[in-house]
Amino acid sequence: MDSREEKFDYKKNINNIDYDKLYGLGGSFLVSPIEKSKTFSKEMFSEDQKMFADAAYDYATNRLKPLKDKLSTLNKDLTLEIFKELGEMGFLGVDMPEQYGGSNLDKTTAAIIVDYLSFSECGSMMVTLGAHTGIGVLPIVWYGTNAQKEKYLPKMASGECLACFALTEPNAGSDAMNGESTAYLNEDKTHYIINGQKIWITNGSWANSCIVFAKVSGKMTAFIVDKDCEGWVIGAEEKKMGIKGSSTVTMYFENCKVPVENLLGSVGEGGHIALNCLYAGRWKLGFSSSAGSMSSINGSYDFAKDRKQFSRSILKFDMIKNKFANMIVRTWESDTINYATTGSIDDSIKKLNVDDDDYYVKVQKITEDHAIEASICKIVGSEALAYCADEGVQIFGGSGFCEEYPAAGVYRDERINRIFEGTNEINRLIISGTVLKKAILEELPIRDVLITRREKMWTKNEFDDNISKEADVIEYCKSLGLVVLDDIINIYGQDFKNKQWLIEPFADIICSISIMHNCFLRYNQLESGNHKDNTLSVFKLTVSHHFNKVLSRVKTINSHICEFMSFKDDNEKYDFCNITSSQKLNYFPDEICLKKNIVNEFYKQEKYYLNT
Repeated sequence: MDSREEKFDYKKNINNIDYDKLYGLGGSFLVSPIEKSKTFSKEMFSEDQKMFADAAYDYATNRLKPLKDKLSTLNKDLTLEIFKELGEMGFLGVDMPEQYGGSNLDKTTAAIIVDYLSFSECGSMMVTLGAHTGIGVLPIVWYGTNAQKEKYLPKMASGECLACFALTEPNAGSDAMNGESTAYLNEDKTHYIINGQKIWITNGSWANSCIVFAKVSGKMTAFIVDKDCEGWVIGAEEKKMGIKGSSTVTMYFENCKVPVENLLGSVGEGGHIALNCLYAGRWKLGFSSSAGSMSSINGSYDFAKDRKQFSRSILKFDMIKNKFANMIVRTWESDTINYATTGSIDDSIKKLNVDDDDYYVKVQKITEDHAIEASICKIVGSEALAYCADEGVQIFGGSGFCEEYPAAGVYRDERINRIFEGTNEINRLIISGTVLKKAILEELPIRDVLITRREKMWTKNEFDDNISKEADVIEYCKSLGLVVLDDIINIYGQDFKNKQWLIEPFADIICSISIMHNCFLRYNQLESGNHKDNTLSVFKLTVSHHFNKVLSRVKTINSHICEFMSFKDDNEKYDFCNITSSQKLNYFPDEICLKKNIVNEFYKQEKYYLNT
């Protein structure tokens, strides 16, 4: 392996790749060296974005949070009242064209609204909102005719009309494209007749219109079904573990008559519509999860500072400090990934002409291109919130198990996040499958970069000594990830998509690389001062955690695939399986000291402090 002292010229040695042009492409973090990369973060908000953040936060804390208990039970009238208020504020039409009552905001600003409204701690309300503005509205925005947009979008933007999305069936959950619902054109060719059953439909009993998927001659197809359509039957409300204030029902379609003009897109386009709209829902879920994590941290702190055991506050115990440090780091990672994703999407959208007839088709394709990032946002956000909610209950102790305290409600409400919008298992399949596709189809210069990465696992960089080792670690992890990918392709080819024992750890590697890459960029672009100083320990602990995670996952994969490879001797096999070359990085940060720094600042601020 080459010396770290040797400088490597990326532009000269990797087929003159223009890394500036890679930003805005999904998955570019895998191939772009950090010194040639950029990101977007909260610290880069425009004045308009700050205004939207303030407005959403004010409404969340002053209007919604006092109603948290009422909105945590099934309260249709209050929910719809709030919904119309959100419409009046312009929060429902953020993704809609202006001519149909929307504001067509950039994706980051749209996400900001979701992010800061989530500080209301009203999980049920945010689920209702998310289902409407995401999978309920986007199919019409992206695939609807002008007539459909004129009919539905203005009322959806104002809050007069609530939307829902019906894809899942009893025998088709994660395998959604295997649904059994059918539709056929009647003899008069005036209506499609839909028969079938849909389950777990958010907003189902309250919605005025629903995006329904059924097969026409075996081809998955989408329809806009109105509440007054003959043959649309709504089942009873489900008795759920959490998010009890949102509507969730089973729907039955019994010879349901849908006018032909309500066909959405074309026959057979339903699968494409469903999957692409789900991508957008995933990164928005990441935002609501991140805000939930921050609220959980703050709520746990407020309880712990007044809770005394052994004659002192439990905040003073090191094990409690350890919990808070880990909660803060995971939350910061989620927050970073979320805005990095919307920033990348917006960078590509800015290059489009909004007046083009196919503008929204291109926006949809950009969203689809970021399938990797969308799934990462969903996984990282939901699992960070799960961690924070679980540790929150532990900090509350016995009180955390009682409904009179907030920790129990957070714990119940968060659990669904790892299931809907595609389970986290499905999203790991998407990450691995999409990376494989981008490599094989050369949608990213993975092969070109890989040639050099095999020879040089890391290179000397130009960052200051304070973070130079972290830069080396991140580049090394990228190299490991790409080399593992190459080995997998060489052994399995496209059959890799069927090797779930390997897919899961590989997806974790990709998630970790994305987190480290964007967290590095976010930290590095901070202006000097207290905020940068306070973030340093969080950033370093992030890299340390994910470096070890990458090594662990690579070892798992290599230990399996080495059985299919030839080695000169046992030593070569040992090096391959155990990645002993990584020790040359000499990266052994003092995690305990880093955690102490994080907690000391947290206790000083008495709340989550990383630019909320």
